[in-house]
Amino acid sequence: MDSLSQIQVRDVDEDNGVAVIEVEGDLDYSIYSGFKKTINSLVKRGVLKITYDLSKLAYIQSLGLGIIMWSYVELNSRGGEIIIEGANDKIKKLFQAAQLDTLVTIRD
Repeated sequence: MDSLSQIQVRDVDEDNGVAVIEVEGDLDYSIYSGFKKTINSLVKRGVLKITYDLSKLAYIQSLGLGIIMWSYVELNSRGGEIIIEGANDKIKKLFQAAQLDTLVTIRD
């Protein structure tokens, strides 16, 4: 699966600055470039609140956590926020072990 098909932007509401991004497959360094371009594009459009739908995510490396946290820093510096939805228990535990659950909201 190529990196563009792993990142699907859904439900962009520019009026309210909100977007949902679905991540599928593996979240690792291979999608960093496409991921960064996607986030930068959304920020330019006024999006400051991103919900990551991880319900189709099979695997996340520490670099994948770093990618999400990079987007957190980008949005947080502008008053925005990150929400994680649909992560399986293993992925939630990774966020908790890295204490990233103190920075982002994690929902079922």
